[in-house]
Amino acid sequence: MNTEPTPPNSETVSQSDVEGLLTQIGGTGSPSLAPAAALDQYGSQPHVFRRLSSFSPSELRKLRLRHENFVRSLAARLSVHLRLEVGLKINRLDSMPFEKLLKEFSNPTYLALLKLEPLKGTCLLEIPPQISGSLVDRELGGPGHCLEEDRALTEIESRIISRIVEMMIGEWCLTWSDLLDLRPVLAGHESTGTSTQNHSLDTIMLVIGVEMQIGDLTKPVHFAFPYSTLEPLIQKLSVETREDAQPVAKAAPKLPKWNPVHDDINIKVTAELPGLKVKAEELGKLKPGDVITLEPEIFHHVRVCLEKKPKFIATAGKCGALWAAKVTKILDSGAA
Repeated sequence: MNTEPTPPNSETVSQSDVEGLLTQIGGTGSPSLAPAAALDQYGSQPHVFRRLSSFSPSELRKLRLRHENFVRSLAARLSVHLRLEVGLKINRLDSMPFEKLLKEFSNPTYLALLKLEPLKGTCLLEIPPQISGSLVDRELGGPGHCLEEDRALTEIESRIISRIVEMMIGEWCLTWSDLLDLRPVLAGHESTGTSTQNHSLDTIMLVIGVEMQIGDLTKPVHFAFPYSTLEPLIQKLSVETREDAQPVAKAAPKLPKWNPVHDDINIKVTAELPGLKVKAEELGKLKPGDVITLEPEIFHHVRVCLEKKPKFIATAGKCGALWAAKVTKILDSGAA
């Protein structure tokens, strides 16, 4: 029988080596319970098992297309509401754990907690302090400038900006109206991400970063949705895509018949520019020949009314020698 000791650099580990190792760590039993430090002499290396994203590349592409349509509609709606040009552009769309997302939020910030009934889960809308301050200033009749340093909003300011938040998430729900009737609910708000206890740290979130421009100020706004919340919508989106891939002969829809009785009814159509604010002192000094300066942007937000009811957003221009309004958007019943 070979009784020579095992060489130190041998790849085999004898029973006596295992028993000696267990004695050193002060216990007995399975070697698998030994600390990593004690196993390092055998070349062991720690390995971190990363959690993969729940969103497939195909799903992310479909979500990006939906959200590009969303930001275009939202930019137009905010511009009309604020009577100020608002630029929106998606600068990121990816998924990450909730723990990592919290580190990207401003501190302090305005963090809205949102419910999308009948979907489950809590969604987030983060608006950094300078943007939220500018929106509050504009809602109160100011130029939309935020001159103060980053600070948390007061309770009154939070109530004012909540109307903007409801409009933003309402427009998001309209983007999905062809798949599911969603009802947005503002459940509350926080001034820091660390105060939010609605998700476990490993919850996978879809994060949409939207670059918002108001005047000279440009900052990112973040929408965040748990995967479990979006899963029913993603499933419907996948079914819709499969149906589109299989062309089916459909009967042409019957056009509604026009009642000729209405041919001679006159409808008053008016085109209105957004309201112009002039100080009373300046107004009293106006005289014939004075010129009132108009910002070029307002000509892209002409409101067309039918019998005093707003129905369209248009751009002002000329058609030959006549002034004209080119319709660019149909207002929904809520905006009207």
